[in-house]
Amino acid sequence: MTETTTQDIRIRGEFTPDPNSCRFIVSRDIFPDDWTFQFRSPADAPGSSLIEAIFEVEGVTDVKIHRDTFTISKQSPDPWPKVAGKLIPVLKEHILAGESVLDAEKREGLKSAPLDQNVRELIETILAENINPALSSHGGWVKLNRIDGQDVFVEMGGGCQGCASSRATMKFGIERAIKEAVPSVRNVIDATDHDAGTNPYYS
Repeated sequence: MTETTTQDIRIRGEFTPDPNSCRFIVSRDIFPDDWTFQFRSPADAPGSSLIEAIFEVEGVTDVKIHRDTFTISKQSPDPWPKVAGKLIPVLKEHILAGESVLDAEKREGLKSAPLDQNVRELIETILAENINPALSSHGGWVKLNRIDGQDVFVEMGGGCQGCASSRATMKFGIERAIKEAVPSVRNVIDATDHDAGTNPYYS
């Protein structure tokens, strides 16, 4: 969409498939953690002037940060180029000032926080509406097995049980969809007994 350079920092805006979300990729890591941190309001990041400033931009409803990328959602009729014109200066100002977006202790606290109560329903909806229609064309399905802390266990069946492609389906389909919707999920774990499938690939 656009790229802005100031001193030694570059910020590139990219559209996403969701018209209400846009990615802003910074030329340096914001967090070293391989974890997506989600903020639905400034209260989720107490003491962070950057997160507070982002939410002060009219229409911003959600901020996700993974390493060097801000994924920001809005509820606003304004087009993204106009909103980006307000957001990019905010990002540049705070990042160039060397401010800590969120210190290590608070990041660890977010990473160990329990999942929201509505996560089960959300994951079941994702599997039913986004994943299973595609798997059904191969005679397969996936369901939520259980949630243990921040780990989500799923179970595959039908044509997916014992299928040699199940690992790729899990990693690049099921896990990606769940983590994009619920960044606070730590692991998505395959709880399927693939040895019982028609083409077991575990030995």
